Amino acid sequence: MSGDNEELLRLFVDEAPVAIAMFDRDMHYIAASRRWISDYGLDGKVLRGRCHYEVFPDLPEHFRARHREGLAGEVVGAAEDRFERADGRVYWIRWELRPWYDSAGVGGIILFTEDISARKRSEQRIQQLNADLETRVRDRTAELEDTVADLQHALADAEGLRRELREQAIRDPLTGLFNRRYLEETLAREVARATRGRSTLGVVMLDLDKFKLLNDTLGHTAGDAALREIGHLLRENVRAGDVACRYGGDEFIVVMPDTNLENAGRKAQVLLELFKRAPSGLESSMGVVAYPAHGAMGGDLLKAADAALYRAKQGGGNRIVIA
Repeated sequence: MSGDNEELLRLFVDEAPVAIAMFDRDMHYIAASRRWISDYGLDGKVLRGRCHYEVFPDLPEHFRARHREGLAGEVVGAAEDRFERADGRVYWIRWELRPWYDSAGVGGIILFTEDISARKRSEQRIQQLNADLETRVRDRTAELEDTVADLQHALADAEGLRRELREQAIRDPLTGLFNRRYLEETLAREVARATRGRSTLGVVMLDLDKFKLLNDTLGHTAGDAALREIGHLLRENVRAGDVACRYGGDEFIVVMPDTNLENAGRKAQVLLELFKRAPSGLESSMGVVAYPAHGAMGGDLLKAADAALYRAKQGGGNRIVIA
């Protein structure tokens, strides 16, 4: 090779983007690029003629095995390989080795390497950041799930409390029946429904005969017991769609959707007999009306029922008056 060609080859090797070194069959340096010398901290050292394993006495055995494969005529390499020096420094390299030939056969190997330690550290840093982010996301997700669960429990408790408060607002605490407020809501709703469906609506208003005398002679405890008994009998003996209410004092009202005047009267008779057979021997007067015959509004039906009840009381009590 002429001097000009050798100079061009040296220029080509030194300007290569990877580190290059050429070895003979005994792994003695024949040549090394500037990049090789720089990457491996070999500035100022004479390499030509020295054994690679002398320069790098801590070279791992698996690299030496690859060199032997190259000297046997194989082309080998790795996209990334970890190289830990004796002083603890860790390098990551991408490398490839190829045999070179002379007239006798394989004359040695040429080793191409690229230090990818910076890239590898960046990848590891990104992996660590991703792992940290996943951990934070997982922890935050768990926190949010706990918060959502707590919120759902709080909402369930609030809904339970709302229902409880609603029950308290519409129930009479003594008898367990619906109260006057709920009666007014129910009448308005059922009258509107009956109007739309061109149906009927039966209403029974009743009170206990001689209730004031019961309170005056036996006391309010006995009076309350009688009211609770009425409440129990009404709850147990009206249809699921009927609404039994305590209207006030000893007055009660039963609203019966889809019930005409005749059937409302029959129901009143059944209730009257049940009261008579009760342990307290309750006697009651009842007034029976129906929509639309006795009023187009809830208030009109209550007035008509109250008038019928008054006539029952005037007739001696313990009876039913159908308007």
